[in-house]
Amino acid sequence: MKNFILSIVVVLTCFLVVGCTNQNPPDENTELPEDTEQQILSDDQLVQYEGKVAIITEDVVLKDPYVITVDTNDNNVYQTLENEEFQLNKNDMVIVIEENGNKCRVVQAFGDIPRIRGTIDKSNLSYDESLFSNNANQAVVKNAMSYDEVDGNEKGLQDGVGTILERKEDWVRMSMPMQESDLWFKSEDLSYDFDTSIIDIEK
Repeated sequence: MKNFILSIVVVLTCFLVVGCTNQNPPDENTELPEDTEQQILSDDQLVQYEGKVAIITEDVVLKDPYVITVDTNDNNVYQTLENEEFQLNKNDMVIVIEENGNKCRVVQAFGDIPRIRGTIDKSNLSYDESLFSNNANQAVVKNAMSYDEVDGNEKGLQDGVGTILERKEDWVRMSMPMQESDLWFKSEDLSYDFDTSIIDIEK
């Protein structure tokens, strides 16, 4: 009986070992398609742009989407996403990397890493800062007090960039990275001074 039980234990152990060794290995870019074109970039292929903050005025699909990532060997990698569709929503904030006639090359001002880049028509965005405070989907918080509700209890000072979920009179409810629950801020404490210094490939 003991030998029978021992045999079962050995079989189960072998099964678990084989099962574990067949798991997929870690992938630095698991959220990106594997069948897209990738190119390692040299330093002289990259340029530092001083972009401009803009707001998207209507839903638009990015043309020629791509990302720039860093691989496990610290190489900068240019990766096209030709078979994927990425939409910018009305009132999303973007950084305009450069203009070329009626086209603009843009990158999301805030979002998942790596941030998606691509081209849209210039008519799909606006540089008018008066549109930002009442419409923008994202905002910058700089050492601003947060609250659990409108005129509620203080939840501590916050720094960073977040997504605007709701506006209520002079208050804004936001989702902030690393925070378990949404937070409220006074509208006057928000800014739209996104980092406009962008490292990108020269086209």
